[in-house]
Amino acid sequence: MNEQKQRPEPTLEEVYKLAKENNKILHAMRRDAFVGGVLKFVFWIVLFVLLPYIAYVVYLQPYITTLQGAYDNLNEKADTLSGAAKDLEEIKSKIPDVGSLLNQFGGGN
Repeated sequence: MNEQKQRPEPTLEEVYKLAKENNKILHAMRRDAFVGGVLKFVFWIVLFVLLPYIAYVVYLQPYITTLQGAYDNLNEKADTLSGAAKDLEEIKSKIPDVGSLLNQFGGGN
């Protein structure tokens, strides 16, 4: 008929060795999971913080600096133009009215 081999019962010493080996394996798995979690955290920090900063410094900052220089130049030109307009207003206020001058001498109607 169907005879199965019967294994002898493990001794207490064998059970103890297996439990100790199992404990070592579980501790190693737990340590690996912790280290993996820390590395994943560092990876995501690098991905979301460091890489955009590097992209800004390498690619965007030269363009932004150029645009800022152009904007400052435009502001200087606008200030110069505004100053010139104020100077013209001042000169205009110092020149007497030509029409009243002609009327004064009887030359303009």
